[in-house]
Amino acid sequence: MGAICKECKQDMLVADGCVPSVIICDGKTYQRIKVGGSGDFFEDAPEGTRCGDCGAKVGYYHHPGCDCERCPVCEGQLLSCDCDF
Repeated sequence: MGAICKECKQDMLVADGCVPSVIICDGKTYQRIKVGGSGDFFEDAPEGTRCGDCGAKVGYYHHPGCDCERCPVCEGQLLSCDCDF
């Protein structure tokens, strides 16, 4: 058994991805970027590819705390950006 995601309660190594959620910054709502989606670090990755950090598959959402998830606001690394959520 791998690591269990705090958000979706699934084993990150076998789950397709995390549950959809939004990010609210300065009163505006932003959709999180899916693995392989436009702006993602793995943009245009082949179907079936998994994120190298959280294990989410292309087309699904990264698990919270993933090193490879981009911020939909500033397009930097979500984990370390300065956006005010």
